[in-house]
Amino acid sequence: MAATPEPVGEPLAPGVSLILPDKPVFASGLAVNQLVQARFQDRHQVFQSFIEAGTNRFSIVMSVPSGPRIMKINWSNGSVSAQKEPIAPEALSARRMLADLMLVYAPVEVLRAALEGGTLEVDAKGTRKIMRDRTPVIVVTRPSGDAWSGRSVLINNAFDYELNIQSQRVNP
Repeated sequence: MAATPEPVGEPLAPGVSLILPDKPVFASGLAVNQLVQARFQDRHQVFQSFIEAGTNRFSIVMSVPSGPRIMKINWSNGSVSAQKEPIAPEALSARRMLADLMLVYAPVEVLRAALEGGTLEVDAKGTRKIMRDRTPVIVVTRPSGDAWSGRSVLINNAFDYELNIQSQRVNP
């Protein structure tokens, strides 16, 4: 009988990773448009994404604003698949995108269970901090109330990038 391979964590920072659960952790019936301003070191990019979640499935379609598609990501049945278009940066990773979305939007208890090598702190305003050796390696601010409606910011101090995400639900 073959052994089941151990899940591989997505690196969030040196010594800190996130294990993507087999099934998506976001509520079924979710439909959201996002405008994302991304900064990696001194490079800046803007992209749009459309997110849909159903029973045990989650998909993201990323595109240049009012332009061509960059990548489509599907997460279901214990697997993640991606279709990257020729304009997609080579380093763009579907698993990284899903890990970042979990950091911002996953329920706290799910996020705590998925973290390895770091701890999650949440303050009274809902700010999330991934800590390693008492140092915040990632800081996430989210809107109060519905996190999928409004502005969220993820700052990864360890890998020097920031995502400024403006989200709007398509369905009420």
